Amino acid sequence: MKSQALAEILINPYNHQSVHTTEALNFEDTSGNNIPVFNGIPDFLSLEEVNGLNKKYQHLYDRFSRFSNIAERIMALFIDLNRLRRKWMTDVEVRPGYKVLETSVGTGWNIKVLPDFAEYYGLDISGGMLRQAVRNKLKWNREMQLFKGNAEYLPFKDHTFDSVFHVGGINFFNDRQRAIREMIRVAKPGTRIVIIDETAEHVRKQYRRIPFVKNYFSSEAEEVRAVAPVDLVPAEMRELEVKLMERGRMYQLSFRTV
Repeated sequence: MKSQALAEILINPYNHQSVHTTEALNFEDTSGNNIPVFNGIPDFLSLEEVNGLNKKYQHLYDRFSRFSNIAERIMALFIDLNRLRRKWMTDVEVRPGYKVLETSVGTGWNIKVLPDFAEYYGLDISGGMLRQAVRNKLKWNREMQLFKGNAEYLPFKDHTFDSVFHVGGINFFNDRQRAIREMIRVAKPGTRIVIIDETAEHVRKQYRRIPFVKNYFSSEAEEVRAVAPVDLVPAEMRELEVKLMERGRMYQLSFRTV
């Protein structure tokens, strides 16, 4: 996507000022704050010092990103991952011409299984995962515009997207309520928002047994967050629904904006 056209939907998420392109092909807000672009990815995280749980799990995903595609290939020997992801994506609304946003896009595998007649945008806090996403989209010949940023501060103007979804990660955001409100803010009226993440039981039985990641999931105080955050969805949202998937290992929270 050309920088000038992209600038039309972007803001500095920390002051909500509009942005424009610079001669160096970066972005800049009206106060002169610079948003650098690396490998085609605008880096809005350069405006923030990451801390708390966000920093902890950013570190985890940066480490894991080096092995993500290898892990995908090994898992694919036992599970049809494309079929599994299509099942997860069943309630994500995608129609021709839609602008679709995935927060915590990771390496892009969820977007891969969605129809190619929409415009896809993905944001992640992990530079390592985004680097893998760039490689994947070239390998798959799949268009998706990527951003480095914090899902609690989305760098998009109000009412930009026709569909918004999230798979994995929100359980351990610093501020889950703010992240949900940001999804709502950037969605058009009537947009369906879908949030999927692991349940506490899955975190306890699976992640705490994996040597590489178990130390990141050792806190019981964090484990209690691994439930569908229904209470954080504004009361005025419509069609609120929660369901368990994969034999209780995952939950899906969905609703429609007003």
